[in-house]
Amino acid sequence: MNKKRWLTGFAVISLTLVFALGNACAEGPPIKLGAMFISSGKVGGYGKHGRQAIQLAVDEINASGGILGRKMVAMVEDTKLKKDIAVALAEKFINEDKVDFLMGPTSSGLAMPLTEIAKKNKKILIVTQAAADVLTGAKLHPYIFSTLSNAMMHARSGAYLLASKPYKRYMCIGPDYSYGHSSWNMFKSKLKELNPNVEIVGELFPKFFAKDYSTYIKQIQEAKPDVVWSPLWGEDAVNFIRQALPTGIFKNVKFAFPCAGALEVLVPMGKDMPEGIYVSSRYFFTTPDSSLNRNFVKAYYERYKEYPDYMAGETYAGVYFIKAAVERAGTTDTEKVIAAVEREPLAWDTPEGWKIMRPQDHSVVEDCLWGLTTYNEKYGFSIPKSFDAIQGAEICRSDEELKQVKNK
Repeated sequence: MNKKRWLTGFAVISLTLVFALGNACAEGPPIKLGAMFISSGKVGGYGKHGRQAIQLAVDEINASGGILGRKMVAMVEDTKLKKDIAVALAEKFINEDKVDFLMGPTSSGLAMPLTEIAKKNKKILIVTQAAADVLTGAKLHPYIFSTLSNAMMHARSGAYLLASKPYKRYMCIGPDYSYGHSSWNMFKSKLKELNPNVEIVGELFPKFFAKDYSTYIKQIQEAKPDVVWSPLWGEDAVNFIRQALPTGIFKNVKFAFPCAGALEVLVPMGKDMPEGIYVSSRYFFTTPDSSLNRNFVKAYYERYKEYPDYMAGETYAGVYFIKAAVERAGTTDTEKVIAAVEREPLAWDTPEGWKIMRPQDHSVVEDCLWGLTTYNEKYGFSIPKSFDAIQGAEICRSDEELKQVKNK
């Protein structure tokens, strides 16, 4: 699969500038990064993979001479999925630790107050896990950059994937908070645009971290949809799938999970993961077959004795975004870094392929991958054998949408 081949021209130009500036600059004080993720409790794997990826990236960068000849240091803390803790951490990083960059958080709910802190203190916040579209949409400001494909992009990619299939009846089961509702609304809107003949037969929104899905499973069976769009993720996805398995529902209804391609779902499900479910993830460690990705997976596995999940792949890419942005700017000065990135699209290579940061909305352009679950004996869990790549240009904001964002 030739991922992001249309991005290569930008990439070559940008990297040439990066390397030229990087070789010309002298040594200085360390470049400090303060990162905040959820590292405990039911979804603590997000922070664990984020921390591990940062450690690996920082060690690699320092071993190769640092950034502009300066070493990089990183502090990673646990938000415990609480707003007051996340806010206190950000303020400590800024006021006491004097960090150059902020990174995180995992939850889009926590990202809302953190993006305001970044704006108030004129400190760049790099989002590598939280995926709410509003962060680079309605809440856009110069001090935030999103280096992962957001919820809008994944919802639209799912619509492009399924619109050409012979499915007519659709419904949703997703978590009852902003992400679950917005994922469904964005998917539904794009699907109807692409295929006006589809029929919506229901929508269900169990509470986040629900224990019992039996009534919801029964409602899906009664509605008889062809496809269920399910933005359930993490433990919620695992619990739903396990409870639905005995009913045989996966044999009669096609499911599409925009987040269940994550290893936090595939690994605990093991051999029990149903075959033929559509899953997506912001990074699959098995693709692309590039030297950069192979080296990343090898180094990550050797160091941590596990494969990198998308939280690791995206956070690792976020650290290298800092390197690319600072080397283009020739400084860590916040305003100059922003100006350098906004001057023209910034491309940098990552394990998942080339990413491009758009100047207009500080949002990344990249493809979204979908595949069908298939058990893999080598890994001991399901992973798609092949992938459909929905092109980034198709699922990002249009020129008209960008105008609307800028005019707010």
